[in-house]
Amino acid sequence: MKLFLTYDYELFFGEPTGTVEKCIIEPTNLLREIANRTGVKMVFFIDTGYLKQLERFKDEFPQVKYEHDLVKSQINDLIRDGHDCQLHIHPHWEDCSHNGNAWIMKTDRYKLDDFSDDMIEKIMTEYAEILGKWTGKPIHSYRAGGWCLQPFNRIQKAFKKIGIRLDSTVFPGGKFTAGNYYYDFTNAPHLSKWRFNDDLCQASSNGMFWEYPISNYKYSALFFWRLFALGRLQPKLHKSIGDGYPMASPGLRKQMLTKGMNLSAAADGYFVTKLNAVLRNNKKRGYEEMVILGHPKACTHFALKKLEQFIEKNKNKHQFLTFSDLNHTNEIN
Repeated sequence: MKLFLTYDYELFFGEPTGTVEKCIIEPTNLLREIANRTGVKMVFFIDTGYLKQLERFKDEFPQVKYEHDLVKSQINDLIRDGHDCQLHIHPHWEDCSHNGNAWIMKTDRYKLDDFSDDMIEKIMTEYAEILGKWTGKPIHSYRAGGWCLQPFNRIQKAFKKIGIRLDSTVFPGGKFTAGNYYYDFTNAPHLSKWRFNDDLCQASSNGMFWEYPISNYKYSALFFWRLFALGRLQPKLHKSIGDGYPMASPGLRKQMLTKGMNLSAAADGYFVTKLNAVLRNNKKRGYEEMVILGHPKACTHFALKKLEQFIEKNKNKHQFLTFSDLNHTNEIN
């Protein structure tokens, strides 16, 4: 099976957003160390709206210049290490600013669908150009911020224009439509990849785009009780390295603790304990690919240790690849 370790490289979007050192630099460097020890490469979906605002405010505020230089240096390190840096868009950065001390988050327009057609095309085109300049590498793969990429027919034109061939946003069965979020993948195919045209969840044999969905898993309510308890009982192991707070997700915690929830397979925190179970499920389904989601900001020391164990256990049985590997072999063309 082809395994893809993918990380959304970003700050938190609540208050506070967290520091660049704890949310991005430190945990990403720990992931780099794991990659160097195990010989695997990872995909980092870079929150490019953040890069845009770093460039915008770096000459005005020393704090932003400091962040800019740290992030620029680390992205250069990732590229030099052979990792894959691809496009991740949280378009609410269009409405955000800096006051010299902290980022001022405005998340009313959190998803691309909150913008006009012209603005969607402008944002995606501009962000792809920015990321291309930062990495010096082709941009061919995408993940939507907050899984919000519907309705896709409003975004299809921009995908074509900037040359995106692969998306990795969907996790089958997922749905959350509260607050600023909107995604509904309940009708997505239960496949490890498919072609599509104007609907992410509609497979099309002649589709111009590929969906490489994030694997999904039904986590029980008991799992979430353990997750939250461990964060309180053993914070050194189970608290996120990132020091910010997420954007509000109304009703999410209640649903987790009462009914459990179908979510993406993740390397974040206690979720990492289910990766081998997800892999077994995927093998039973006859899947050929498994995409794992992570966030440097949500890494815990427990999760990093378990991730390395997962890689060591499986690296000789399966292939750990990046999406650029697929692009180089024309598998997504």
